[in-house]
Amino acid sequence: MLQMTESRWRWSRGWLLLLVVMVAIILRFWQINSLPPGFHDDESFEGLEALRILNNPEYRPIFLTGSSGVPPANIYANVVMFRLFQLFGGEPGPLAMRVTAALFGVLSVAVLFGLGREMTFQAQARARLSAAFPLFAAAALTILRWHVHFSRIGIEPILVPLLWAMALWLLFRGWRTGDWISFAASGVAAAATIYTYQAAWIIPLILVLVTLHLMIRDRVWRRPQGAAPLETDGVLQTRRLRGVLLAAMTGFILLTPLLLFFWDNWDLLAARPDQVLVVAKGGRSAAARILDNGWSMVKMFGPLGAPGDDNLRRNIPGAAVLDFWLAIPFYLGLLVAVWRFRFPVYAAVLLSLVGLALPGVVSTSAPISIAAWA
Repeated sequence: MLQMTESRWRWSRGWLLLLVVMVAIILRFWQINSLPPGFHDDESFEGLEALRILNNPEYRPIFLTGSSGVPPANIYANVVMFRLFQLFGGEPGPLAMRVTAALFGVLSVAVLFGLGREMTFQAQARARLSAAFPLFAAAALTILRWHVHFSRIGIEPILVPLLWAMALWLLFRGWRTGDWISFAASGVAAAATIYTYQAAWIIPLILVLVTLHLMIRDRVWRRPQGAAPLETDGVLQTRRLRGVLLAAMTGFILLTPLLLFFWDNWDLLAARPDQVLVVAKGGRSAAARILDNGWSMVKMFGPLGAPGDDNLRRNIPGAAVLDFWLAIPFYLGLLVAVWRFRFPVYAAVLLSLVGLALPGVVSTSAPISIAAWA
């Protein structure tokens, strides 16, 4: 009977996931050629750079020097989509760029489901996550206004939740199984965040903190007293340590070209921070502004009043990140995560929420909805 119930649940879960993905596709592709209207200057810059790369075999930048410096991942993704459009008789341009963003948005929903499932495997018996948790997480992301919005704009912020979920999923999977491919792939995803969006540069640090939490929780540096070298727990702990080192080495190797570029172009590394950080501006003390920004970022999630981002390109001016029906489970989940912080899956949620909001806290644009990716 139990096996029949589990089999039916797996069957139902598969169909429900398919339904969630179909809704995600509809919300992100419906009238994508006209909604949102217009074409922002950031999209124009990245589209022109993608066209230049497409048409000039000698132009292969590792970092874009215009527009205060732009990491190249989204531009190269647009190059691939431009080529695909050409192959099927289409034209490179705004539509192709927005299709790229929409695909990243749909893929984020599927990857978040995978992360959610892995988190249910990770949770200890006293902090067990519901089997329905992955579906609820994917469904929530499917209908979140800001995620749908950025899935329809051809710039790089939409890659942040995708790469964050992918890196964390692979890290947790590698930790559970000792699989070296998962650890290496987590390092690849972490390195990719550095090539994607400057506000995402904090993600590798979040992964380091999550890894330290896992290591402290499981005490991987200690072999159980009296354990034989081939004993299962000891072997898994050894594979975990080696996997973490492999992930770090993989990420460092992939970042080496960009690090060398910044070594020779330090001004480009500092250009964007100099432009947006509150510490780079005059007026009130940086500490006071950071405190104000922090409170603005907290209020931004809502749902009461109009505490949200006022920038029309990023948000319905003033609208909170979450409506009433999403805010209730969000705050309840936040309380549970704080209470169960000693468990790595809950710690990862809080560390990600705080870490991904930090760029908004220290910027001159708070509250900024792009920082709501957690």
